[in-house]
Amino acid sequence: MLREAAALVLVRDAGKGLEVCMLRRVTSSRFAAGAYVFPGGSVDSSDAELSAECIVSSESAKQDKAYKVAAIRETFEEAGILAAATPTGVLVSHKLREQLHEGELSLDKLLLETELQVDLDALTFYDHWITPEAAPIRFDTKFYVSVARDEQDLVHDEKETDSSCWAKPADILALYDKNDVKLMPVTHVQLTRLARFNGVADLMDFASKQGAISPTMPVMNLSDDGKAKVVTIDLPEGVLKYPIFK
Repeated sequence: MLREAAALVLVRDAGKGLEVCMLRRVTSSRFAAGAYVFPGGSVDSSDAELSAECIVSSESAKQDKAYKVAAIRETFEEAGILAAATPTGVLVSHKLREQLHEGELSLDKLLLETELQVDLDALTFYDHWITPEAAPIRFDTKFYVSVARDEQDLVHDEKETDSSCWAKPADILALYDKNDVKLMPVTHVQLTRLARFNGVADLMDFASKQGAISPTMPVMNLSDDGKAKVVTIDLPEGVLKYPIFK
């Protein structure tokens, strides 16, 4: 079964280059256990139904409404940051975040109670990946990029994630090379690309000018015993191979 999903690459400037929001998934997770990831998760039916009074957006942004709302909701649940909220400078209590996470409160009701809206135009479609057919859990994931605001603190949820940080992509990649952190292939590719940008403005300019984005579809290569050994990914940068994530 292929699940629709959304992820948010949340960035901010930090000296030379940029920093990205990263979360470590708990080791008991059925998906990407122990790996550092971007905030994100499955698209819920309620994401498409978020009321109009809770949204600020152009007509073009509404085409991806469910995916963008899912990226915003999951980022708040997992990282404690209500991305793209307007007006700016407003803090949202972590009690409301916990109620949303537990299903006791909808995002619609949270926004209405706090008199906030989410600006879907603040999220730019950045990339699109589909999990290989042989994978036990498959996602059709759209990645969005957005600029973080200073007033909100990054706090992981201690449920799906047990660690969080703002980090330069090159630093996370260096830790991966030393086997100090776990990364899924898609995250490694994204961080490698992010490391090339001089700052947030450079990244957002690139993202806004990409044009049509075709889905990247990695392929699992099976050995003679039928077990997956390597993932092959055909990218504009060339064909890359990664060991199966464990």
